[in-house]
Amino acid sequence: INVEVVGRAGHVHLRSLSQLTLKVRLAWVVDINVEVVGRAGHVHLRSLSQLTLKVRLAWVVDINVEVVGRVAEQFECKGTADINDALADPELDAVIICSATFTHFDYTMRSLTAKKAVFSEKPISHDPAELEQVLSLALSSRLVFVAGYQRRCDKNFRELKQQIDSGVIGTPRVIKCTSRDNPEPPIEYLQVSGGIFHDMLCHDFDMLHFLTGKFPEAVYSIGHCYNPAIGDMGDCDTVIVTLKFASGLLASVDTSRVACYGYDQRIEVLGEKGMAQANNTMESTVTVATSQGFLGPRSDFSFPERYKQTYLTEIDEWLDQVREKKPDPAEWTRRHIMLEKVTTASELSWRLGREVRIEDVESLRDKVPPSTLHGPAH
Repeated sequence: INVEVVGRAGHVHLRSLSQLTLKVRLAWVVDINVEVVGRAGHVHLRSLSQLTLKVRLAWVVDINVEVVGRVAEQFECKGTADINDALADPELDAVIICSATFTHFDYTMRSLTAKKAVFSEKPISHDPAELEQVLSLALSSRLVFVAGYQRRCDKNFRELKQQIDSGVIGTPRVIKCTSRDNPEPPIEYLQVSGGIFHDMLCHDFDMLHFLTGKFPEAVYSIGHCYNPAIGDMGDCDTVIVTLKFASGLLASVDTSRVACYGYDQRIEVLGEKGMAQANNTMESTVTVATSQGFLGPRSDFSFPERYKQTYLTEIDEWLDQVREKKPDPAEWTRRHIMLEKVTTASELSWRLGREVRIEDVESLRDKVPPSTLHGPAH
């Protein structure tokens, strides 16, 4: 299978690819902004150095000629500043897009138009019209298209879903999600991240759908900004969102751009028969007890550590789909329409200071002010 990889989380995926049993022809396309501000940039390049013959880097694409030259020489691959050069390669049949968020739509459309299967990191686009374009093209072309919500591939969250589906705790009544990042991302990244709702909270809303198969009817958000630099961008760094579902299910998500004790993502589900929890993974399983008390390990430091195996599973399963030419069911692909609406509704609620019903999102979109958070105007 021939794969092309684009940007920020791409290095995490490349590390995963190095462990796969499939022999993959790989092209790596990196955005200069990602190379400069990406939290995992050096980790990703180090991952490349660990690749074996299971994965062959065929292309590196970057407007930064130094990056192109260095990586092309190190891995004896082709280099270019134009993604179209890679897409024109007849041996290339799949693309992984992990560049700066505001480039995802363009790269995805070019790749699908070139008849390449696509794995794109979220968001597909912040523009609902562009989102519809991508999904319609993916479905009509019958190409494999997957957006990177990696938590769906996490073994702990999958086990949580299995327990819920088994009925052991009964019908879910309350779901509480905690989602706290670490370390706080660089300002350069936050400036084009899409904001805390579209960059972070969308993952939690997708998890709620993963666990229940449902989207909420209404949301209410409150937020605060402790970092003035983030506030100056028109964003916040600490948020709580409550969500109401037609079934009576109530859900909440608390999120923060930073948690000094480590990466923190937990979920608790309450049903009429009991409760199920998915907790953090830790740096070790060692607990030390002295006269001063018990001392336990910290949570994993950040997302590359927490989801190392999850990224591998995500890419591994996608590669199986590409090899078998087996795209996701249409309803899985089209869920991104509702996911974007729920995310936008949550941001609107914070900005308007009131509950927002999902059915009212289209009439309220103009209440979200133009922002550089979604990248350069286009």
